[in-house]
Amino acid sequence: MFYFSNVIHKRVHDTNDEVLGILTDVIVEANKKNFPPVIGIMVKDKANKRDLFVPTNQIDSWSSDGIVLNCLNSQVLEEVPNNSELLFLHDNIVDKQIVDLSGAKVVRVNDLQFGVVRGTTSLLAIDVSTSGLFRRLGINKPFLNIFKPNLLEWKNVHLIGDKLQLAIGKNELIKLHPADIANIVEKLNLKQGSLLLKSLDEATAAKVMEEIQPEIQKLLVQHLGVERSADIMSKMSTDELVDLIQLLPAREARKIINDLPINKDMHRVKKILEYEEDEAGGLMTTEYLSVLPGDTVKKAIETIRTHSHLHRSINFLYVVSEDNKFLGVVSLRRLVVAEDSEMVRDIMKHTARVPGIRAHEKLSDIAEKMTKYNLFSVAVVDKENIMLGVVTIDDVMRCLFPEA
Repeated sequence: MFYFSNVIHKRVHDTNDEVLGILTDVIVEANKKNFPPVIGIMVKDKANKRDLFVPTNQIDSWSSDGIVLNCLNSQVLEEVPNNSELLFLHDNIVDKQIVDLSGAKVVRVNDLQFGVVRGTTSLLAIDVSTSGLFRRLGINKPFLNIFKPNLLEWKNVHLIGDKLQLAIGKNELIKLHPADIANIVEKLNLKQGSLLLKSLDEATAAKVMEEIQPEIQKLLVQHLGVERSADIMSKMSTDELVDLIQLLPAREARKIINDLPINKDMHRVKKILEYEEDEAGGLMTTEYLSVLPGDTVKKAIETIRTHSHLHRSINFLYVVSEDNKFLGVVSLRRLVVAEDSEMVRDIMKHTARVPGIRAHEKLSDIAEKMTKYNLFSVAVVDKENIMLGVVTIDDVMRCLFPEA
């Protein structure tokens, strides 16, 4: 095995020990995920200062003393390859940021390790340690032995940058929790974070966007552009979408709203945007589960099973009339302990015990009422008691303590 730092800028000799030039890069076949094979090297021609490509079948040996070819310099005739599936390691990997999928974090590539896999010289791992950095800088002092290599297998990393379209490790990346991917995006620069989001499908990108800090969300939307941002935002939950739109400058917000698909969710978004940010209507989500008082417990539980994937958590079902007037709530706990044949009306809490709030009520009033009645969420209603949405304790706390 050898490291990239052992061979970069070293002389390349032919079979007559004549110097062809200096090694300037190592090229691997990027679409081979686990251990990308080295397909050749780039050499700066000593005589004519040209960039020459030497395929691996013309390389006899690699060492820190130099690279030895199995042919004469005159036989190195191949041109620089032009293939999007090839990865130039010096230009695109070394000293660049890369995602460690096993640790869900962003790391910097200090060196690269190579070895022979099935008879082929291949890229095995990246070294993100301090020792890798010193090795690449040519600093070799005895006391530096206290720093040990920290090697990450290539199959466990995801490339960020101009070559992101190669989707190296993409399948592994999307297995991470959206919050972990969001943490990665936040640690990247704006260009790289945008590229990572673009590499994800819209549904996954939307979940990740919901987990990103608001100030970074705003910058990402501006960098992604209206069309791509609208594609991602159309998959976000209504309340998260509203929060994000409210962060944007009015002109930009209007452009994105106009680019979002016209459906019932979009009508809900526009309705919420009519309210102030510190009003119940501005804080509420329109995504909640409702049942009729005449529904059985069995039917109510089936409603939860059918729609649970659309909600982060479910504590209550909201009981409404046929014309959507708010009547009360039934907790998940009450449903679990009740008989399947029981009616919702017999186990629900009525509005006298869990009152709703008006859409224009202010944050302080909402917090006071939730504290008084010990509520984790509260229904938002209009003057006719028609249910409009739900404000959760998370929404209230986020507004009261935005920096927490």
